[in-house]
Amino acid sequence: MKRKFFTLFFSLTFFALFAQNTDTVLNIFIDCTTCNDSMYDMIKQELENVNFVRDQKDSDVHIFFTTQRNASNGKSYEIEFIGRNNFQNLHDTLFFDTNADMTELEVTEKTLHYLRFGLMRFWIENGEMDKLNITIKSEDKTTNTETEDPWNKWSFNIGVNGWFNGQEFSKFSNINASISGEQITENNKFKMRLGLSQNKSIFVYGDEEIISDKKSKYLSVSDVISINNHWSSGLFFNAGSSVYNNYKIYLRLQPGVEYNFFPYDISSKKQLLLRYKVGGRYNDYNETTIFNQDKELLWNQSATIGTTFRKKWGSISAEFEYENYLHDMTLDELNLYINSNIRLFKGLSLRLFGSYGITHNQINIPAEGATLEEMLLQQKQIRSGYNYFASVGLNYSFGSIYNTIVNSRFD
Repeated sequence: MKRKFFTLFFSLTFFALFAQNTDTVLNIFIDCTTCNDSMYDMIKQELENVNFVRDQKDSDVHIFFTTQRNASNGKSYEIEFIGRNNFQNLHDTLFFDTNADMTELEVTEKTLHYLRFGLMRFWIENGEMDKLNITIKSEDKTTNTETEDPWNKWSFNIGVNGWFNGQEFSKFSNINASISGEQITENNKFKMRLGLSQNKSIFVYGDEEIISDKKSKYLSVSDVISINNHWSSGLFFNAGSSVYNNYKIYLRLQPGVEYNFFPYDISSKKQLLLRYKVGGRYNDYNETTIFNQDKELLWNQSATIGTTFRKKWGSISAEFEYENYLHDMTLDELNLYINSNIRLFKGLSLRLFGSYGITHNQINIPAEGATLEEMLLQQKQIRSGYNYFASVGLNYSFGSIYNTIVNSRFD
């Protein structure tokens, strides 16, 4: 009797597993580094006739997102539908745009709309015609096909934020405000930004009150012209003041050129850039510098090489920048930045970020230096021959390959 019971139990278990693995519903893997949790949740809840899997190797369709910021302060999306297993002969790409006026819900609904379009051929190939319902909206033929833009491609952003906290013997406040505007077309990209910030700290030690008050203001204007699909030129202007960096006022004007070894129209997937800038800087200092200067006009140059690649296995970007002053080539600065997110194998991904800089061009350092109090409170910049930052992380997930269920209780 027991033998019959165990035989029946294992038979039913095997049948259940077999039935699960031969399910005709499409297994899809969403590969979108710019999608937040709420977008993922809504896609899982609203997208029909699919199973969501944790790894691309378990999928029938690998859905690969690439995005770029567009001229309307939204994003330009490119979605690749890459067939796997029995669907390797299918590979489609869809494009759509969002703008700054769209809410997160509207962006997600539009994404779902294009996901359904992209999966259409896979559903048909999978024999799910009876599950599909297609509705075609008719458009008013009297509508002008060219939409008039009353803003002429201009978009603006105004922001103010601050935080305040404290206790009996210390108080902290931070206020930032900015306004920006830009006009971006295929041939020209014009940007301007004006901002100010104040970071204030107050410490009470016995009868003594120690105050750190760092203020800065800045204005940046740039105009970049598209020459062809590989070359660009630009003019860049910066002005501002900074207590921490010892600038009563600074003015910087630099023309520059950039060459992209890959065409700009595939820049969301890969770039290899060479950039060169040269120009003048006028500095008026709060305190006399270590070079015994109260104000000065200098000429400097910079060269940058940078690359970005985004593939199904992950993404990697790196930038190498060198800058020096023309009157004294030994006053230079070298910076390296690396950022990567790499899928090593099923369930395991590696994240790396690092930066390292060698600085020999700190002409703005005050001659009197900084007191211990000013150094600890970071009221003044001090001389340093190098700086670095690094972070590393591993993420491993395992278990059921299916993760369709969304439960947001107590989130």
